[in-house]
Amino acid sequence: MRARKEFPTVVIGAGLSGLAAALSLSRRGIPVMVVEAQQSAGGCCSTEVSDGYTFNNGAVYVAVPSLLRAAFGRLGLSFDDEVELVRIAKPHATYLDNGTAVHLSTAEHSYMEGANHNRRTQALRDGLARLRDDWRPIYGTLVRDVLPEEPSLLRTVGKLWRHLPRMGGHVNGLIASYFPDGDLQAAVASTLLYTGLAPDRLPATQIIGLLALLEEGFHLPRGGMGAISAALLRNLQSQSVAVRFGTGVKEIAVKDGQVHGVVLTDGERIPTSHVVATCSGLGVVKSLLRAADIPRSLAAKADKAPLSHRAISIQIGYSGAAAADAFIVNHVPAMEKQGAMHVRTSDVPQWISYTQPTQVLPELAPGGRHIIEFYAPAGDIRSVSEWNQAWSDSALERYLDALQKRVPGIAIETTRVLDPQDFARQRQLYEGALYGIAPGAPPHRFLPHRTPVSGLYLGGQTTFPGYGVPSAILSGIQSAESLFADLSRSG
Repeated sequence: MRARKEFPTVVIGAGLSGLAAALSLSRRGIPVMVVEAQQSAGGCCSTEVSDGYTFNNGAVYVAVPSLLRAAFGRLGLSFDDEVELVRIAKPHATYLDNGTAVHLSTAEHSYMEGANHNRRTQALRDGLARLRDDWRPIYGTLVRDVLPEEPSLLRTVGKLWRHLPRMGGHVNGLIASYFPDGDLQAAVASTLLYTGLAPDRLPATQIIGLLALLEEGFHLPRGGMGAISAALLRNLQSQSVAVRFGTGVKEIAVKDGQVHGVVLTDGERIPTSHVVATCSGLGVVKSLLRAADIPRSLAAKADKAPLSHRAISIQIGYSGAAAADAFIVNHVPAMEKQGAMHVRTSDVPQWISYTQPTQVLPELAPGGRHIIEFYAPAGDIRSVSEWNQAWSDSALERYLDALQKRVPGIAIETTRVLDPQDFARQRQLYEGALYGIAPGAPPHRFLPHRTPVSGLYLGGQTTFPGYGVPSAILSGIQSAESLFADLSRSG
């Protein structure tokens, strides 16, 4: 596959994956053009200022910072020179209906409040330490040897085969084996609410989310999550790479199985023989390729891809009440009932979970004010097209009622809502699914970086339902490396 040197490679999407792919190609001397439908970069790792409050557009914190530093290193950058990362000192507090409170951080410093708190605190620390020590080799292998490389079932099994017996089953059974105390089970399970799956449906491998907290802690970039994408964009622009904002793509033109160009929504055609599409590979297959140009294998992969959950992002700026004493605050039932928190109902929710970025970075809000961000479930629809605005309005009303009951004295000054249709239209998340492919899906269910269409590569949400930011960046890098390897082989 010989590139037509007079035409640049077109990268679709200026989210983390697209920026990383473009920067990786540019540093290898390959001409690149980036097209982005929105007016700014970052996608789901960006921020937006509204009424003086800096709100996130998706991702709310950084986990696995070692992997993030490694991803920047693959791009020839020092993450710590580009972005100031602030460790979250009090990452997680869970409150139960019986008055028990569980505070999770490291295994050594986690503690409980409530009846028999000394004895139960020791049981919590012992269970977390055993869990951490048992799963540390798995976590280390994933971070060091699996996630930095292109997803592959063979590679994953080859690296983790010794640990496969431990990795079977579901999270509820795993948690119960380390924590016989029901309150502790509820608190530990609540750290995985972000997956959108009940503990009895969530593969045990997803306990890695808790391992990330125990091993490396959670962090926020100074200035908000958008600081990460801003660093990538800054370095990309220093390479004189053209980034065309407000430029949507209508079609990837293919002739005889080879990419021939990109057709924009305004009718302009950009000739190219190579495209890296990071705008959701599922969307590429379903919307940007003509049916006759989609290889059967790629169509089958897209049809069978298990999607993650949908949700409504509700963000508020408020005054009148102090921030809680943790970044993530969960009010939850027993572990076996937590699946109810992922079901959309018409009632005011009894339990809620939210994050408070201003608990860590007060400068994200005007003086003396705070931000709360949370996600309300938006499941049980067959397609995002079925969603209607009335459901978003109802969810906002109900969840604000629940929040005011949990945070006495809160005076809400501004609200911002992103529903599944917003995530689909504004952030190019296929069908509004927050992670694309569902958490816990095995690697063979992901869409490939290198497609059967010559010159077409997929990155971003298509290939890994990543645990946060590093996986998105690495996906773009892996896509670019696949393209570069093909160019090198073709001379």
